[in-house]
Amino acid sequence: MASQTPRAEGLTGGPPGSWAEVLPLLESHTGTYWLSGPHSGHRPHTRPVLAVWVSGQPWFASGEGTAKTGLLSAAPDVSLAFQAGGMDLVVEGSAQRILDRARTDRVARAYAERYGWAPQAGDGVLTGAEGAPTAGPPPYAVYTIVPTTVYAFPSDDAPHGPTRWRFDA
Repeated sequence: MASQTPRAEGLTGGPPGSWAEVLPLLESHTGTYWLSGPHSGHRPHTRPVLAVWVSGQPWFASGEGTAKTGLLSAAPDVSLAFQAGGMDLVVEGSAQRILDRARTDRVARAYAERYGWAPQAGDGVLTGAEGAPTAGPPPYAVYTIVPTTVYAFPSDDAPHGPTRWRFDA
């Protein structure tokens, strides 16, 4: 997982941001994220998702029979864009379906804490009587994005300039 500290690079003349300071903002963020990945033929496929940050990286749910889930299994390279803590952010990486219950349980608890949606964790899926916002009907496949690069573009008087964090493979 992304527990490593990424290498920060300033994108302009300003100082780069600190991952240790930005990560808590990401972990507490609630709101809409925009997930983009390629269709066959390389056309972009962008959809809103409600993501949660657990163990230093974003996680999201997707209905088992949705186009998004089918596309992720065929082409896992994605980007996730959102706004948090006075910054516009983009996470680039590889979406990986998670099948173990322990991590699925942590993701279910994070959804309950941050969004008030309380799914039940299974082996690699989330279920429950209440449907997931933006994910279609249950069951829901659970994905994480293993980041390769995260970009932050401050939109206010942040103490740092635009930053790129690189995660070494």
